[in-house]
Amino acid sequence: MAARWNSEFYVAMEQRDLQASAMAVNNSGNFVLLAGRRCIAIKNLDDIDGEPLKKFPRQSKYEVGSAEWNPTEHNRELCVISSNQRLEVLCWSKGELTQSHSLRAHTRVITGLNWHRSDPNILASCSVDTFIYIWDIRDSRRPSISLSAIAEATQVRWNTMNSNILATAHDGDVKLWDRRKGTAPVQYISAHLSKIHGLDWSPRSETYLATSGQDCTVKFFDTTNARRAESVLTTNAPVWRARFTPFGNGLVTVVVPQLRRGENGLLLWNTDNRGSPVHTFVGHRDVVLDFDWRKRLPNDVDFELITWSKDQTLLIWKIDPFVQKLCGHRPEENAEEDLMEELVKTSSPKIQLLQQEFSLLNVHIPNMEVVKMDVTRRTCTVKVDSSLGIVCLQVIFPNAYPHGVPPTFQIVQGSTIDAHLASQLTQTLNHVAQQRVIKNRTCLEPCLRQLVATIEQYQSDPTDSKKQFDVNYTESSNLGTYNDTYIPFPRTSGAKFCSANILVCFGRSINIRKAAINKGETATPRALSALGNYGSKRSNGPVTISSYYYQKSRRTQQNPYKGPKAYVLVYDVSPLFYVNRFLADNYILAGDVVAICRYNKSIASSIGRVDLVQAWTLAELVSGPQQAEEDMCWTYHPFGNELMQSLISHYANQSDVQTAAMLCCIFGKENETNSKKITTKQRLIHPESGGSPYHTIPVADIITEGIGFPLIKSTRSSSLENLRLHELQHPSIVDKDQNVNLYEYYKLSYAELLHRWKLLYNRVEVLKYMSTPSETYRGLEFLTDCQNCQKPSKYCTCDNCKKLSLNCIICHTSVRGSANCCLMCGHGGHTAHMQQWFVKNKMCPSGCGCRCLAETAEVFKL
Repeated sequence: MAARWNSEFYVAMEQRDLQASAMAVNNSGNFVLLAGRRCIAIKNLDDIDGEPLKKFPRQSKYEVGSAEWNPTEHNRELCVISSNQRLEVLCWSKGELTQSHSLRAHTRVITGLNWHRSDPNILASCSVDTFIYIWDIRDSRRPSISLSAIAEATQVRWNTMNSNILATAHDGDVKLWDRRKGTAPVQYISAHLSKIHGLDWSPRSETYLATSGQDCTVKFFDTTNARRAESVLTTNAPVWRARFTPFGNGLVTVVVPQLRRGENGLLLWNTDNRGSPVHTFVGHRDVVLDFDWRKRLPNDVDFELITWSKDQTLLIWKIDPFVQKLCGHRPEENAEEDLMEELVKTSSPKIQLLQQEFSLLNVHIPNMEVVKMDVTRRTCTVKVDSSLGIVCLQVIFPNAYPHGVPPTFQIVQGSTIDAHLASQLTQTLNHVAQQRVIKNRTCLEPCLRQLVATIEQYQSDPTDSKKQFDVNYTESSNLGTYNDTYIPFPRTSGAKFCSANILVCFGRSINIRKAAINKGETATPRALSALGNYGSKRSNGPVTISSYYYQKSRRTQQNPYKGPKAYVLVYDVSPLFYVNRFLADNYILAGDVVAICRYNKSIASSIGRVDLVQAWTLAELVSGPQQAEEDMCWTYHPFGNELMQSLISHYANQSDVQTAAMLCCIFGKENETNSKKITTKQRLIHPESGGSPYHTIPVADIITEGIGFPLIKSTRSSSLENLRLHELQHPSIVDKDQNVNLYEYYKLSYAELLHRWKLLYNRVEVLKYMSTPSETYRGLEFLTDCQNCQKPSKYCTCDNCKKLSLNCIICHTSVRGSANCCLMCGHGGHTAHMQQWFVKNKMCPSGCGCRCLAETAEVFKL
């Protein structure tokens, strides 16, 4: 295991081949155990660089579900792991790991385990088999107490202060058990509406319990009055574990590992202020599987957080007194001062970064005064004076700032604003800071400008509460600062081809351009920082891109509708392209190949496209019967195959995707027809024959502008390795195969063009010649409950009883085609019948009293 130091934040140990799924730290914090299916590893955390990682092979076909060291001093060398239906108690002594007990009683997978907090011989386990067993390792033959919960259990935790109470989680409920009072739970708590993933008892209160669940919440209960949660902490993702910190009022949460949503950090919360996390631990490249706490020395005021991730990296995070203070923990003042001095010595790069930000801060922001900037304690205090009152804001910068961790904003003593405005200010500042630190950017000056702008906005119209959350002003008020030197100025003109044969152009009006030329401003500025000088001259209103060009005058103030305007022009540029809508509407693909070519040639001749007349004439000639050899189809003719490929390539290079796609369809159609005439010696044998020869080609993903076309691999073949030739293989087939993916692209592009022209029937005809099936629909689908067997059915015919699943509420006959149903009452029928009914009526034709159109519109918020 390789050790790596990363400044003062964490020590990382990586072991790629370990593949451990569970982690546990012993009660002294000296050793960490990492357990997986193939081996168990133990590492001395006090000697990371010196002592190597010790691995012990493990022969099992099951992964390790949980691991936990004995928390007592008497049996601190014992550790237990769960593997499928079995518990293995291991003993770590004199550098060797041996198994001391094997506990077997569960009949399904074990989902949780927990050592007793004070009794060194007691262990609890829970399983999917609905049983909770309490073991005494002095007699490992059977559990000492068996508790039946009826529903499967996912977590079990002993109370940290009451040695007889334990809690278990069952789906969305919690049950409290007293081992002195039989096998029935003493209390039920209906905690969540979805599955509970984690439980934890408070280390400071006997009756305080935290639960984390799939519903993206952490709930806190007082077991003396558990009818409703004392408080709720809301997150952005389902919470896998939520555990109290050994200091202050802190709580650490981590998301569910199975989601793989890219949220690989841990969040540290203050349970007294649950609006936003006070700290974020960012460093893992994959989801966190488990975490635990330790102290390096018994009397040490610093804690360390140990985390194990799916990226097979162990991180050790130092929790300094500053972070502990954010959780309400107040260590001794002398120790704090010594630690802060040590922090300054060991974290000079971080101090320099914050000091640089302080030095670049613009202290002359209107209506704002910078009271104090303390680099050592990483704080900044400002005061804003307005007609609404005085705002004293303290900004506290965590050690990880600005790398994904935002600062903390507090309205401190001396402020005279009301609590409502203070809450809105902190929410707005947190939002702005979060947007900046996500990109690893500093956020102090943008947040201070946003603070002043929000107060002025609230001052102008205090009744409009929506304005308080408008953070777009931050970007405009911060235009022209030193951060904008390398940001290009927004475009003031441009042109883009859109849809089919349409060109969209935009730009400044002629009057504005003439005015700019008279002032000597002939070009658009290169960078956004050009607004800095303009902002210094402008005293009324914020600096915006619009105000830079459209400067207000007396006339426009009197009548704002007669001011300068920018125009968007839309041109029809059909003559510039080779594709033609008239040809697309009149071309055919059905029938004999020679007849198709002859008909399409006449259509091209009717609009004067001589080049297309020649192309279709050549296609007609090469696809006709060969006089020399009746058994030779045109694809094997010395000139036929090469000529068709040359024609397709020529029109594709000319951007005439219409002709190229049509020839590809004809090419595939004729090849499919003539393939039936090939003799036995020349026949291509395929495991599942049939269809276009394109099916023998591995297809690729084709992307066009704005629309993605994933070409799904055909079920009729997977690669060229599936081809088997009995006696003879023609080289023309292999040569043609090299262009198949390109031909697929032409067809898809032409089909998209037909869709934009609203020629849907023609588009379907082209898609029929695709060698791969269409993309699977992934949107919203409505299912019908069969009126015969009450089973849900996706199609008009029930998959269960094979009968038509829907009857029309008007004509009382089975519906085979297009149907419409009310989303509220469920009644419906033929689309035509429903249209005729609701032209004259508003109520449901079944007489149920439902206003179908109004209710359905309400569902979709139409």
